Amino acid sequence: MLIHGFVAHSQVNGPGVRAVVYFQGCNLGCASCWNPGTHAFTGLPREAEDVAEQIAAAHRTHDIDGVTFSGGEPMQQASDLLGLIQFLKRARPELSIGMYSGYTERELDSGRFWTRYRIAQEARRRVWADIKQDLDFAVLGRFVAARPSMLPLRTSANQVLRLFSDRYRKEHFKPLEFEVHIEAQGFVQITGFPLAGLPL
Repeated sequence: MLIHGFVAHSQVNGPGVRAVVYFQGCNLGCASCWNPGTHAFTGLPREAEDVAEQIAAAHRTHDIDGVTFSGGEPMQQASDLLGLIQFLKRARPELSIGMYSGYTERELDSGRFWTRYRIAQEARRRVWADIKQDLDFAVLGRFVAARPSMLPLRTSANQVLRLFSDRYRKEHFKPLEFEVHIEAQGFVQITGFPLAGLPL
């Protein structure tokens, strides 16, 4: 799988303290996307076990509640995402799983989404069904800059926060915030939801 970045502990990408895995690659082309550096399908492939170990290390160090997959577009690497989730569920079943996808639930349910490995539509439907079984929540739908939102985890009003398990309720999701992480080597990473330009 192609991975753009990793945040070991975040409090703005879902309930509790969460690791965040940013997938590399997205061809949806949402205007004014917050993460344009994640669009190209470039970089060195990584194994699911390697990424899962990185998440497990974050759990040991920061006692995270779960992991959120973002991007890029995780569902454009759906087979790899499924493998990673299954590996995590075997190794760390206590972790919750969340995801951002620019696809709607209708597109995912019908298999009408593009994948890097160009698997058949029926196979895409099955992969999504398997992923959905282990998701606790997902934010679904394209980012539309002309429809700004201040709803929890959603930056455009068309996006939907979908709960797939009974682990969380809507009130567990906080208002939009962002974080700035500065590592010892000076690397700066911003995650979350900057509100510049939105009416307050």
